[in-house]
Amino acid sequence: MTTLNVLLNALNEHHISYFHQPYDKQRPVYQISHLTENSLPDSHTLFLLSSHRLSKSLQQMLADADKPLMILDLAHHRSLPFPAICLSNDVDTSHIYQILNDVLSLETTIQSEIQSMYALMLKGDGLDSLTDYAEQILGHPISILDTSYAIIAASSGMRKLSFGLDDSSDGLFLSIEEIQSLRRLQIEEKIYTFTEAFFVNTEDHPETNWIFSAIRIHHVMSGYVAVCLPSTANATSRELRLTTALSQICSIEMQKHDFFSEQTGLQYETFLTDLLDGRFGNLQRIHARLKLLNQQLGSYYCLALFDRLSPSGSDFFNKQQLRRLRNLFPGSMSIAYQDIIVLFIHTKQPIFLDHDFTSPVIEYASRNSLRVAFSQPFADLLKTHIFFRQAHTTLQLCEQAPGNHHVGYSVDALPYVLFSNTDNTALEAGIHYHLYHLQDYDAIYHTEFVKTLRAYLQNDRNMANAAKALHIHRSTFFYRIKKIEELLDISISDSHLLFLYELSFKLWDYLLHI
Repeated sequence: MTTLNVLLNALNEHHISYFHQPYDKQRPVYQISHLTENSLPDSHTLFLLSSHRLSKSLQQMLADADKPLMILDLAHHRSLPFPAICLSNDVDTSHIYQILNDVLSLETTIQSEIQSMYALMLKGDGLDSLTDYAEQILGHPISILDTSYAIIAASSGMRKLSFGLDDSSDGLFLSIEEIQSLRRLQIEEKIYTFTEAFFVNTEDHPETNWIFSAIRIHHVMSGYVAVCLPSTANATSRELRLTTALSQICSIEMQKHDFFSEQTGLQYETFLTDLLDGRFGNLQRIHARLKLLNQQLGSYYCLALFDRLSPSGSDFFNKQQLRRLRNLFPGSMSIAYQDIIVLFIHTKQPIFLDHDFTSPVIEYASRNSLRVAFSQPFADLLKTHIFFRQAHTTLQLCEQAPGNHHVGYSVDALPYVLFSNTDNTALEAGIHYHLYHLQDYDAIYHTEFVKTLRAYLQNDRNMANAAKALHIHRSTFFYRIKKIEELLDISISDSHLLFLYELSFKLWDYLLHI
């Protein structure tokens, strides 16, 4: 099947001119046929007829038919009682028949090949299987890359090439030399700009030619397809269309498997995603990727994670918001990741989470109804994913805490971060039994010994300040502490025991609010 417009474009390519009555350019055509007295006109068949064979009976049959399509070799315009496309030069209809049937056959083949790729994608075998199948159809090696030049998938033929790919423990990447070539020859710019596949002959590799096609998710550049051709071959229209279709199928497949949580079109986006996922095995690979992205980092790092205080229909991940966040710390990176926004901050000097550092972020979060959590500052890029998990847990704890806290610090929430990785039953068993004894005693005798002990610990073990916090006289507070010592047979000056009590209270609070 094809459209009438495609067939007429084929006539143009063969320099066959025509004129016509108004027609639907997208009208589907399923077959080409010569019109005879025995034909049954239908709206999806393109009939061919020489003008000298246009009898009155045929004219009447066509006039009575439902929107037939006709091409006649008329040398000049005639007024006809049916829709017709009239050739303006003397061409044999048998020649026209051959041209149009070749186009129809090619279109049918291309559509069948595209449908077979979609069927394979729906089967769920993944991108590797898809690229191998596409290589069989196109007859050329194929690779699929993300925006930081990591190879997402490569056909078996592409993996056998002796150039272009850099294989390491971190994965398969386009080599630095190839990336520099893409930029110098402005091929990278075309990939980002063009909406369909395009053909290039690269001077850096005289033995090969290439087809490139961008992969876009929600209209945002997310990667591209590269097809390697021999130097003697130019890309055919079939190859270009199949490559364009492959890039569209890859977009669906990548979304299906959540290759990217949210795309913002930033070139460092995939690099930072890999960093947060912990996909790098050594610093050399990180520095090489940064060099390709024209990014230079400081030596000290911190993550700020943002989430909405309440569900909203607005575009949380819009580029303007990400840009405003980067403006808080020039040179920083921001991406949408796992349904939150991550701001990756780097500096040349050690980072301290003091007022000067955190206040711009906190004020921005407050103005925009966001919750924010800071990771602990760190200096080892290979551990970025660990500090991200800390900060992410802290962000979740802020949401669960009483009052729905707006700001969280991983350094303060460290015990709770550790608790979140432990079974709740085990945590409950870890609470010191002395607290349960005091709790039972309070319930029976209507005392406040648990509250008193907590106040003592919360006020840096200062009895005067603890008494003030409880709004009781100091002598009353001293009496309660003495009773606690007697009930538990302990000394309130036992620092190790007091640490266990503090930890138990934190466990108690954590389990109460999860």
